[in-house]
Amino acid sequence: MKKFFYIFLLLSIPFLSFAKEVKVYGVEPTFAGKTLEMRCFLEQMVSSERVLASCDVDSTGAFSFVFDVTETMQAFIPSETSRGFIFLEPGSQYEVKLFPYRERTLMQKLDPYFAPVDYLLEIVKLKHGDINAQLMEFEDAFDFYSMKHLKYGADVDSLKKSVAEIHEIFPDFASKRFLWDYLDYRCMLILNMAQNANQAKIIEELNKKEIDDANPAFWDLFNTLFADFIKQSAYDREQALTFSRIIEEGNVKMYFLTIKNRYGITNPLLRELVAIKWLYDLLGSNEYDRTKVYELLRSVGSIIQCQSNRDLLTVILNSASSNLPGMEAPDFKAVSVDGKHHSLSELKGHYIYLNFGNSFIDQTQKDLNVLMRFHNEYGRDLDIVNVFLYDQMDQVMRLSLRFGGKMNFWVVKDSDAVKKLFGIKSLPSFFLLDKDGNFLMTRGAEPNDELKLLLQRILKK
Repeated sequence: MKKFFYIFLLLSIPFLSFAKEVKVYGVEPTFAGKTLEMRCFLEQMVSSERVLASCDVDSTGAFSFVFDVTETMQAFIPSETSRGFIFLEPGSQYEVKLFPYRERTLMQKLDPYFAPVDYLLEIVKLKHGDINAQLMEFEDAFDFYSMKHLKYGADVDSLKKSVAEIHEIFPDFASKRFLWDYLDYRCMLILNMAQNANQAKIIEELNKKEIDDANPAFWDLFNTLFADFIKQSAYDREQALTFSRIIEEGNVKMYFLTIKNRYGITNPLLRELVAIKWLYDLLGSNEYDRTKVYELLRSVGSIIQCQSNRDLLTVILNSASSNLPGMEAPDFKAVSVDGKHHSLSELKGHYIYLNFGNSFIDQTQKDLNVLMRFHNEYGRDLDIVNVFLYDQMDQVMRLSLRFGGKMNFWVVKDSDAVKKLFGIKSLPSFFLLDKDGNFLMTRGAEPNDELKLLLQRILKK
């Protein structure tokens, strides 16, 4: 018996995962004195991140990350305006070159659509067999076939022929699971380009795979295949009624059965991810009551078995509740134009109107004129707090003097953090809080006549 056990153990050793040290290093003088981080995505639905390692860059710009890796993964080094990506394999070393450091301009900070430029880190003395070289060659081929079908049409037979050619070009990918999955997901993405794509067939193929949610190609396919699915189903009356009933009743069991039986998503891991994504997409739309969508999303947690999916759900719930009516507004610290330090929580006991803006935005200056009238009429019961993000104190002080210093004018130091706390997409943004510091209005709270009528009803009860 013992002999059998030792033989089994020896046979199992090649399949066990062992952490091996990885080193990523280089020199970029423009980062001298700064702190750099090596991060990875935990998932790419909401793109939550994990810090793998951090380092302080020395006076010459030299940096070095050393950390353990158990399997092939994608990681990146973020900066203000760019993110350098790299694929890492256990036990490897990489000398890399970063894009020079650039600080965001004010316009970039205020632009709701601004995103860092993504690029592949240049690896010094990159070897032909390195996974980064292999994937660069593959992406060139993938781009060629994708553009070909975009230009000349995407009939099913032509797409299948392209998929077959890709498999012929990259036979070596079959020797590594990460590469084979990467190729497989990309080929499904090509098949999905058909004008009348048979999504059921693609889902059927996806059901058969052992889902690799650490593979970025999976997320590209997943987010494309299942984007705004419930919203699109509104064109089908029967489907729309089904989802309306599910959301209205908060029927999580019926929700999962619909995903499985109606849409053929039988892979348990995939089904859980789809259940999360569809409701996450709805939270950003006006198709259904956001509070009821949120409650159904919370109930989804009782069905989910996979721990990584439970973690993803927690991230989404925390993010969604940051500006949901009835939820407590997150606290933050700021400095007023008279130099005093304040926090939002100190204003509890009054209704609070938050105006997040910037002194260089014309609309913010126009809104202040309206809010001054609100202050004069409702100032006894309503605290109007003008919160300035990405702004300078002297500029805000001059603006405050125009209004006699009667309203609250606060300047935030860590604007990115506050913007994230409140789920702010663009400036200006407005929120109305009740006396307990809970969100009363998160949409439609612009300073206008409609809001004025609402305030009259609320404050003069």
